[in-house]
Amino acid sequence: MLLSGISLLVKPDIIFLFIENNMANTSLYVTAIVVRLVFGVLFLLTASKAKYSGVIKFFGYLFVIAAFVLILMGEVGFKDFFTPLISDFRPFAAIAGLFAIVFGGFLIFAFSGGKEKSST
Repeated sequence: MLLSGISLLVKPDIIFLFIENNMANTSLYVTAIVVRLVFGVLFLLTASKAKYSGVIKFFGYLFVIAAFVLILMGEVGFKDFFTPLISDFRPFAAIAGLFAIVFGGFLIFAFSGGKEKSST
C-alpha cells in the first residue's frame, strides 16, 4: 500500500499505463480477484492479532465481498466498468495515493507490537 501510494503521488502514469495496457488481458481481471481474495482472507485470519481487530475484520470482509462482486460482474463487465473510470480517475491520483499511504501506515500501526492487553 505504501509503495503504490508513493507511486501514485510521484509517477501515477506507471500504474495507469500498466492498467490501460493490460485491460484487454484476462490476467488483470484474474489478478484483481485473486489479490482481493488473498488480502481478505489474510485480514480475516490475522485480525485477532491486530490492535484494531474489528477494523481489520471489516476490511477483510470488504475485500472478499469485492472479489465476489468482480466474479459476478464477469470479465466483460469488469472491462466495461473500469475502462472509462481510468481516464476519469487520473486527476485524483494524488488523493488516492495519499489514501493508500495512510491505509498502509494504519496497517503497519495496527499490526506493530501485537494486541495490547488492558490491565483491568
